[in-house]
Amino acid sequence: MFRLTGRALYWLLINILALWVAVIAIPGISIVHTQDIVAVGFVLALVNSWVGPILRLVTCPVRLLTFGLFSLVVDWLLFVLAAWIGKKMGASITITGFLPALGGALIVALVTSLGNRVNPFTGKKHSH
Repeated sequence: MFRLTGRALYWLLINILALWVAVIAIPGISIVHTQDIVAVGFVLALVNSWVGPILRLVTCPVRLLTFGLFSLVVDWLLFVLAAWIGKKMGASITITGFLPALGGALIVALVTSLGNRVNPFTGKKHSH
């Protein structure tokens, strides 16, 4: 049975927030129902945690050659994959083209990066 730990719940909420920001900020991305943001956010969290590390490992040489710029392509692919899976599950997500998907992927990357910076589960001790 799947147990949702505090860390997993944190990343689920960060991915839902990132998707919500992308839907608000990018005109070419729309989700009709609020529960679909949660469903696609859950799929996005799973895709980022399972497929993302494998894809990043495989594309490491290309990312090194492009000084990390290819990471945008990887993020775009993960975002589009999550949207496609969400759509197959019956979610009302619509992405109208490449540029909205790239913008959404960039926003998701930025929000999750910020989430990583304020992550309460990093185990860092603060000195007083």
